[in-house]
Amino acid sequence: MDAVEASVLSTDARRFDARAFAFALVLRLAFTGAFLFKGLDAAYGRDLYYNLALSWLGWAPAFAFDATHPPLYTALIAAVLGLFRSPNPLPVLLLQCVLGAACVPLTRLLGERLGAGPKASRLAALWIAVDPGLLFYTPQLGTEALFVFMELVLFVFLYAELDSKPGVALAGVGVWGGLTALCRSVIGGYPAFLFLVLWRARGLAKAFAFCAVLGIGWLAPSLLWSVRNYVKYDRVVPVAAVMGWNMWEGFSLDREVIRQRPYEMGEEAKALGLMEDPIARGDHFAKKTTSFIKGNPGQALKIIVGKALLFWRPMPYDPHSRIIRGALGIYFSILFVLAVYGARLVWSQSVWSPVWALFAYLTALHSIFFTSLRYRLPLEPFLCILASIAIMKLMADRSEHA
Repeated sequence: MDAVEASVLSTDARRFDARAFAFALVLRLAFTGAFLFKGLDAAYGRDLYYNLALSWLGWAPAFAFDATHPPLYTALIAAVLGLFRSPNPLPVLLLQCVLGAACVPLTRLLGERLGAGPKASRLAALWIAVDPGLLFYTPQLGTEALFVFMELVLFVFLYAELDSKPGVALAGVGVWGGLTALCRSVIGGYPAFLFLVLWRARGLAKAFAFCAVLGIGWLAPSLLWSVRNYVKYDRVVPVAAVMGWNMWEGFSLDREVIRQRPYEMGEEAKALGLMEDPIARGDHFAKKTTSFIKGNPGQALKIIVGKALLFWRPMPYDPHSRIIRGALGIYFSILFVLAVYGARLVWSQSVWSPVWALFAYLTALHSIFFTSLRYRLPLEPFLCILASIAIMKLMADRSEHA
């Protein structure tokens, strides 16, 4: 380990970032090549974003309603495909490899801003380079690569402004946060949890001032998107119209129920004449979820607590093979144990408060809405930083007793 520290963990920061970025990029390019060569892109399918992008470019029939999903990833796909004047998604996947590799130096920088220290921060960055979850979703046409990149940029700049007087720069960070919410809507409510932890740490006045300026910028992108949707559809859609569907779709602890529910929901929506109106369809299933909670509070509480625990399960469900599930179960179990130990070491440090707010927010959100291990990916950079802090502490303790 001494040789590794000398050559990797203790080298010049810029040189480390360049080498780590190159390593992560090569790894992602190789994995993407293997993924495509084996035809796994067809096996795992595509989210709606790619087809929406084709319709925006006029290369496919226009959607009757295109605000079911947040628009930023669709816009990215459309921009890249339009630039190359081809529907071939390969340039998008190559860009995702670059974005995924860029998360490595961003993790190092974020770790240092969190006070993890240079060595732990660099170890966390290298960990992110080989993280199986982030690798697996790089060659897929989903929001993961873009969202995690944008989230890391958000937190790097959020920490740059955390101890400064609220001003234009903080509002700019808020704008970036609002754009991140237009990539994936789950981050949209984070400022409310951030306000709560800052209130506890700094007092009401300072917390309110900080989050008010941040919130002004945060709301701006969604406001523009809402205006666009109102002009086009005469309906207000702040971010996306699928939230009600996602709420009822995953509101169960029974795997078989969750497998069958989308088909049952489709039949129900069709019978009610809601298939052509995504907003009304989302409202219907949101009301159905809230009615179930009000009518069955005990059962609903059990589901909510169970879903919160399932959000932190170490292994994925089928259709992954038993070997893959077992390997990932071991990997995440080790990561969680080390991260918990790292969290104990930094728990009293106020600089970590925004991170705890993010953990609490996403756990609470996915205890209501549909959950999957892919929705925990935004927390993995923080988990790797915490685990790296733990490893460095264990190594220091071992050296002291040697």
